[in-house]
Amino acid sequence: MRLDKSITQDEYDKKAIELKQRQYELTERLRRIIEADENYSITLISLLNICSKAPELFESSKVEQKRQLINFLLSNLKLKGKKLEFTVKKPFDVLVNLDYRSNWLGREDSNQK
Repeated sequence: MRLDKSITQDEYDKKAIELKQRQYELTERLRRIIEADENYSITLISLLNICSKAPELFESSKVEQKRQLINFLLSNLKLKGKKLEFTVKKPFDVLVNLDYRSNWLGREDSNQK
């Protein structure tokens, strides 16, 4: 457009500055997304490590720590006779309800060889 003189040099310069600013904004946004993704992965791995050690942590904990752990994982605790009823909080409910795992495979042949 500049070569065929359909815009002025000032318009061209202004647009170039706008596009460069937009490029910086998008680069910064991408950096924040990548950082958030890395932090999410680290948090998820830590959470899974803690979950895998939950029985040992629970056994070695004091009563107040046990209470906090139970409140962290469960809600709607009710004692009906000798049976304890509860609801597992998100995201732990996914780990408890593993019947959803068949949905994780994607295509039927995606993990086979």
